[in-house]
Amino acid sequence: MNIFDKTGKAFFNFVRYILVLFTLFYLSLKVLWTNRKLGHREFLRQVLMQIYFTGIQAILPILVLALLVGTFAIISAMGGAAFSGAEQVGRVVTVVLIRELAPLLTGSIIIARSITAITTELGTMRVQREIEALEAMGISPIHHLITPRLVGGVLSFAALTVFFGFVALISGFLIAQTMVPIPIELFVHFVFSAVQPTDIPALGIKVLGGGAGMFIIACYHGLSVRRASTEVPVAVSTAALNAFVFLIALHVGVSASMFLRSNSFELLGVVL
Repeated sequence: MNIFDKTGKAFFNFVRYILVLFTLFYLSLKVLWTNRKLGHREFLRQVLMQIYFTGIQAILPILVLALLVGTFAIISAMGGAAFSGAEQVGRVVTVVLIRELAPLLTGSIIIARSITAITTELGTMRVQREIEALEAMGISPIHHLITPRLVGGVLSFAALTVFFGFVALISGFLIAQTMVPIPIELFVHFVFSAVQPTDIPALGIKVLGGGAGMFIIACYHGLSVRRASTEVPVAVSTAALNAFVFLIALHVGVSASMFLRSNSFELLGVVL
């Protein structure tokens, strides 16, 4: 097999992988409508369990990481404020902390904890034929297993990202007071004045799109396990790696599109 055959096969497998993920995502949303008349107690229980594991139990590591990152970012910003002005503090907080680092670092912790756990759980269920048992009882595995983890995971990711940004802001403000006392209203003004109209939708795309993609990847690789228990660790490592690559690619794509969009508007303003 020459290099062109290998490249073509790799590209075909990649396209097929993306299509399968989109199909699983579509089916996960579709069952919310098709099974709307079924009892929702078990579904809500599964969603709340996922929120507890992904969101509640991750508060402590998110808190520690946000404190450290917020402190480091503010110290760096305050060091450059003498040369570029105090507005630099608000720009660093908004762009670096909230828009870039908050969803990226939060997503990394979720990958390490929840993505690996979901893949392991579903893979083990496949090996023990528990999913086939659900199908034999007339229970949809997608409605019972996939959709609750997707909904609970995305909600937890969004909440943890907001929590990360809030803690980073508070820690940054407190550290700033020890270096150069800044009134809180001035600090808040610097932060919000640096917010661009595209920052909020960009953050939303990173959080909602990133969360949905990561949890769909975890569910797919868990379900891809066949019969051997030795396949589970392979599926876990593959899911974690693919979820991280997807998260990075999404962040780079959104940030690059925002950068190009802002530069095009500035260039258009200069021309006009």
